[in-house]
Parts: sequence; structure tokens; C-alpha cells
Amino acid sequence: MASIPCFRAALLSIVALVFAALSSLHAELTQEQVTAAKSATGLLITSIGTGTAFCISESGLFITCDHVIGNSKEDTLAIVISPTGKDEKRYPAKIVRRLKDADIAVLKVNLDRKVPALKLGDVTGLFETEQLYAFGYPFGKALAVDEKSYPAISVNFGRITSLRMKNDVLDVIQLDAQVNPGNSGGPVLDPNGSVVGIVSSGVVASGVNFAIPISLFNKAMATPIIGIAAPNADLQHLAKPVEFTVSVDWIIPPTEEPKVFVELRGEGQPQRVEAHKGKDGKLRAQIVPGKEPDKTKRANLQITLDFESGKISGSVADREISIAGKPKALGEIHTLQRTPDGGKFQADGKPAGTLPELEALTLDIGGASVTVDARKATKIEIQKPPTAVPPIFYKAVVALTDGKEFPSEEKPLTMSLGAPIPPPLLSGKVDLSGVREVSLPSPISDVAVAQDGRSLLLQMKEVKKLAVFDVIDLKIRGYIALDEDKVLFAGGARHLLAVCPAENLIQRFSLETLQKEKTINNSFGTITSITMGRSSPGLAMIVASSGSQSTSITAFDAESMSVISTADTTIARQLNDPNAVVRASADGRTFGLFRRGTSPSGFTILTFRDNEFSRFYEHATCGVLVPNADGTQIFTSQSGIYTNKFIPIIKGTGNWAEGTTYLPSYHPMYFIGVTYNASHNNNRQKKETNSIGIYLTGSSQSLIQVSEESKETERYRQTSNPITPDKRYHFFPNLDLLLTIPPTNDRIVGRSLNVRQLLDEKGIDYLYVTSIAPQGKVSAHYQFKLDAASKAGGVKFALQSGPKGLTVSSDGKVAWDAPAQPVEETVIVSLKDGSGQEAFHTFRVVTTR
Repeated sequence: MASIPCFRAALLSIVALVFAALSSLHAELTQEQVTAAKSATGLLITSIGTGTAFCISESGLFITCDHVIGNSKEDTLAIVISPTGKDEKRYPAKIVRRLKDADIAVLKVNLDRKVPALKLGDVTGLFETEQLYAFGYPFGKALAVDEKSYPAISVNFGRITSLRMKNDVLDVIQLDAQVNPGNSGGPVLDPNGSVVGIVSSGVVASGVNFAIPISLFNKAMATPIIGIAAPNADLQHLAKPVEFTVSVDWIIPPTEEPKVFVELRGEGQPQRVEAHKGKDGKLRAQIVPGKEPDKTKRANLQITLDFESGKISGSVADREISIAGKPKALGEIHTLQRTPDGGKFQADGKPAGTLPELEALTLDIGGASVTVDARKATKIEIQKPPTAVPPIFYKAVVALTDGKEFPSEEKPLTMSLGAPIPPPLLSGKVDLSGVREVSLPSPISDVAVAQDGRSLLLQMKEVKKLAVFDVIDLKIRGYIALDEDKVLFAGGARHLLAVCPAENLIQRFSLETLQKEKTINNSFGTITSITMGRSSPGLAMIVASSGSQSTSITAFDAESMSVISTADTTIARQLNDPNAVVRASADGRTFGLFRRGTSPSGFTILTFRDNEFSRFYEHATCGVLVPNADGTQIFTSQSGIYTNKFIPIIKGTGNWAEGTTYLPSYHPMYFIGVTYNASHNNNRQKKETNSIGIYLTGSSQSLIQVSEESKETERYRQTSNPITPDKRYHFFPNLDLLLTIPPTNDRIVGRSLNVRQLLDEKGIDYLYVTSIAPQGKVSAHYQFKLDAASKAGGVKFALQSGPKGLTVSSDGKVAWDAPAQPVEETVIVSLKDGSGQEAFHTFRVVTTR
């Protein structure tokens, strides 16, 4: 307790010294100079303590010591201007630059009022015994009048006791001014009111204190602060120009106006393009990141020829051959199969002719050239080598007239897969009337959908294979052999990705040829989930863990087998759960996640836009979360249908044992609801009946109900089963087809289901749009026809809302001259039929390069 009076005495002594200093100060500094310096000097608050910072630019730049910031997180930094004054205000501060070797940091504050900027002085005329003045906040909040207040500024003066040099350059100013912890970062002024130093440190109770000479700051700050905003380059259109925006801020401006360039480095010579100011004052430069593919250059193909005596594999230059009398590149074909008569071939299942161009085919086999008559092969398999996009790096360069240049940090250009492609509808005729059961050769353990819904990928662990089931032909069209039985897999529009955990590999297969295309080592850790949208051209999401507290979420491109982007660690950490189950929208940009064996299981939605993940979470239990085709709606197995922001559209019972599970169909105008019998497990021999409702989007009343009889007793809704309801029920309205997988997992049941025919039979009135908006091109005329289903007929359309210039005729013709930049625009139309019934239809117009 005795230390408290001593501490108070010390504080009183300090206060007395301050007042003594102030009493003699005005002989040297004017009151106006002191007032300006006090207004420009703020209390710096960090997560590790307090310090001082002072303004050097009315744009809001402040200087302090780097050690005052330490390892504080940026969102904890703040500067209090005019503490204890009537205009006291606290501002968040951001770090602009840190020079750890010089112990200097520059902060930026977005000021909403004028704060005077201190003039930076010249240290060349300093001499020992010269009087200097230090402004700051010693002891931080300890000198505040109460705990809820900030302290007033302290002003001390003293004399230079030493000018310490290093390599003939002033390195440290030693002075005897009374400064203490908390003063660090504050300005040291000469008698003219100019800043000549920054308070940095001192020897406690010795009167020996140190300041950083402002000359060190001037030298370091004579370089600009450069910012560059880079667009996402479209992987599929690298020859299209993209726009960069550059910002250049000077702490000490140059005497002449510099030039600013954007520089790209990839394959070949670097490109440099000058940036110019637009009407908005921003510096912009357009630059082409890549090249158009050389269509005249033939790529080498990997080719395997099956002869009756054996196989030959090698590489061959691509070439044109005659397929049914028409020229076609060999690289556009996957398989050539000789017909039974021995003289002709089929190309990917279609008649191709005799292929005279393959009579003398030269192969490169391990560096040796071999010429063979490929027409004698019974089968020829052609495989294009994977196209890998080389990395492209960018930076901004500020160039002075004397030839000196200041480059920004070089960064890799982020590649994207372009705008989303609206999931197309399957076309074709399914040969089915009534019900057909297709037996499977082995029980399945998991299911994925690929090729826009044309293929169901069925995992058969017992035989280490994936069966590819054709939805239109209602049969297995082939198998993909797996190296392991615990493979994770995902299918997209063209590719299948398979993760082999034992061998730590990621493999890519073609869904056309069912052949392996490329294998890479898994560098992500233990992959717990890999997911693709059925219409995704290449985007996949990989969730992996590398320890109990470390999870990564990565956007991965199946085309180049490379990383597109990695989610923020905060998002990844919140999803650190090996039991997380992921479902993707058809376009592959929205993902629903829930946790098995946890209550609540969580409503987690990840969206991937502009090469970044964003997360929405609601602390609720909804069961399996299945996004619709474009990710705007989330269908759940327990709680109904929501927007991707958890706004209810149709509320469910929330009961996993009974109620209705809602699932999207393969047409955006319909969805289905499966209602379960609550007594499903009471009698294992009893035949149970589930009811499948067909709904129009936005309606809570089903159009029709279809009965599904099942002798199996396992509850479809159980989330512990990897084959959850969304993998068991597949409704294709435009194919008039409903596919189901019973709980025995040994067969696929197909049912003919024509919605409009059933509606007509039941005498139900209806009016809705059946067409899908196609994808458009930039700077091109966009058009398509809206089609509607109506019992009364005579449908008329009217535009309610849409992008500028888009028109909709009364008979449903949509027309628009698309702008030069890719867009996603929402269109709302109204429709009215001959009976006077009205409805609204909303769709998105998407254009790409």
C-alpha cells in the first residue's frame, strides 16, 4: 500500500514539470503553433496498449512508431483526436506502411473534419543544446481524470544532448526532454514548429531519451503507396482485354508528374501498358492477359490402338480425318470402333466410314517413331492432353522522369471460370410407359449427378467401380475402375474427380470416354468432401483438414487441375467438422452444408462469386440442405424451403421421422415433396406407401400426388445414410421421368410421369412458363422464346422489369442488345391466359464473353 502515495507523488511531480515546461514554452513556440501541434497529435489505441501518432497530411495520414503497433490486429487500432476537448472523436485506423528497421509506421484515418498536418522539417541544421518540444500522451490513460475519459495531451521541452551518426548519416537524436512510455510515436518539433523527430525510446529515470530523425522517414517515404485492383481473368477467354485500376499516394510527392504502368508477366515477354486517368480521376489500364489458341497448330494426342495381337500406345500429332464424308479433327473424337464387317468404323458410336487417312499413322513411342496401319485396329482411343494455364503475374510500376521506378508487389492473376452457365434441360425421348426396375450388379453406397443430369454416378464399393447410369437410355453405359473402395468423388458437366485417400491422389476422368485423364498428388491434407455442380464446367469445392484445428476450403478447377481460390481462414475454421455434408447447386457456385450427429446441424450456405467465398449461417436444424439449380433457394429434408438467406418460402414440420422432404427437380419450374408414413418402422413385413407431390415453384399446394409403394423399411430421411433423399429421388419433367433408388440400393426404379397429361386428366387449371433462358454473349443480340403451359391457352406476355433495352413481345419473344461487359440481370414478366388467369415469371439473363 505504501507504493500508492509514491505513485501519486510521482504523478504530481510529472504534472508539475509539464506546467513548468508550458510556462516557458511560449517564448519559443507561438500559441498558434502549440495549438496546431496539439490538434494534429492523437492518442493511439492498440490491442497491446497506447501510444501517440501525429498527422502529416490532411488526407488522414498519421505517423507513429512501429513498436507501438506491435502485433496488434488492424481492426483494434484507433486514433483519438482532441481528447478531453469539445470536439473529441475516436477514428478507426488502418496500417498503410510499416518500416520495422526504422521503427516507423504510417496509418490512414478517414477523417470527417479538417485536422492540421504538421510540417516535416530539416535535420541538417540541428546542433547540441538546441531546444526541442515533444507532444504526446505519457502513461496512456493513467493521467485521465477518470476511467471513462481519455487523458489530455502533454507538452514537454528539452535540449539535444547528442546527435548520433551511423555511416555519416544522422541515426538517433538524443535529448533530455521529459518523455515516458506512451510518448512513443509523438512528434518532436524544432523552434520553428517543424517536425524533426519521432519519440521512440528512453532510459527510465535517467533523463536520456531518443527520437528517430525525420530524415529517415523522409528517405523511406519518398516512395509512393501503390494499390492495384485486378479483375478476374476468364480462363476460357484469356485473349480478351481486362481492366486494372491503380491508385498512387505520395507521402512526399515528387516534383514532376510520374507515369504509371501495369505490367503482366506470363509466358513470353512481359507486357507493359500505361494507365491513364478517366473522368472519375482513377487510373486505368486495359491489357490482354493471354493469347487466342492457335487453331492451325495441331496438338499432340495420346492414342491407344487395340489390335487382335495386342496394344500400342503413343503420341500422334492431331490431324483432320473424314468422318462420314465430313472433315473433323482427330482430337475431337474419343473412340473409334471397327464394325463387325471389318471395313468401317464408328466414331463415338456413330458411322464414320473407312478412315483412309489412318492407313499410315506415325506414332511417337518413347522417342522412337513407328508407322502403323491404324485401320487394322479393332479399337482406337484418343485422349487430349490436359490443358494447363501457366500462371500470370501482375504489378503496377510508377516511373519518374529521371528513370527511377517504383514497382508494387507482384501478385498472381486470379483465374475464374467466367459467368455461370444456366443449367440446360436434358432433351431426348425416354422409352418408358408405366414402371420399370433396372437391377444393379452390386449394391451402391453413394450417388452423384453429372453431365447436366444425364448421368447418375453410382459407387459400388464391393467391386471398386463407379457405374455410369444413363438417364435417357435407362441403363448403365459403362464403368470407371477405382483403385480403392473408399474413394470420394464428384461429377460436373464434363469431368469426374476422384480422391484416393490411401494413395493420396486426385484423379480426373472424362465422362465421355470414361477414361482417366490426369492424376495429381493431393496437397490439401485429409480431404473430407469434394463437390461439383452437375452443370459446372470445372469448378469443384474441396474441404480438407490437416489437424484438429485446421480446415481448408478450396475452389479447384478440374480443367487445369489447379487451385482457383482458397476461402478465408475464418470461414474454414467455422466449418471444421469431419461430419460436414456438402451439396452443390447445378451451376456449382452455391453450396449447402450441414453436420451429421450434431444438434443443431446448422444451416450453412457458401457462395462462390468473383473468386471469393462468402458464408451465411443460421443456428438451426433443417436436415440435408440442397440448393436449387442457381442457388437462390435451399431445399431441406426437414424444415421446408428457404432462400439462401434463411427466409422461409415453404415451412416444413421440422420432424425427421415424418412430414415432407422437399427436393428440387431437373426443371426450375417444378420441385417435388416426398411425404413419409410415420409408422414406417413398426412392421417390417408391412408394405408402406410414400406420397410424392409435384409442385410449381413458389407454390405450397401440390399440382398432383403420386403414390410410391415400398416393402423396404429403412427411413429415407435419415441423414446418417450417405444416400440421402436428394440422391434417391430424381424428377425430370421435360423427360416425363421420375427415378427413385429404394433403400436396398440394388436397383433403380423408373416411372413415367407426364405432369400436363395428369393435370388435364384431373381437370386442374394451370398456367406457368416452361422455357429456360439461354446464355447470351456480350455485344451480341440476345433472343429466345418464352413458352407457357396453360389449360385455357391464348397466353399473352408483358414485361414488368428488366435491364435497359430488353423487350418482351405479347407472344413471348425476348430480345435485347447485350452490353459489352458480362452481366447477370433479373427479368420479371407477367402472363395471362384466355380464361383471365394471371401469373408472374422471373428469370435471369446471363451473358459471357
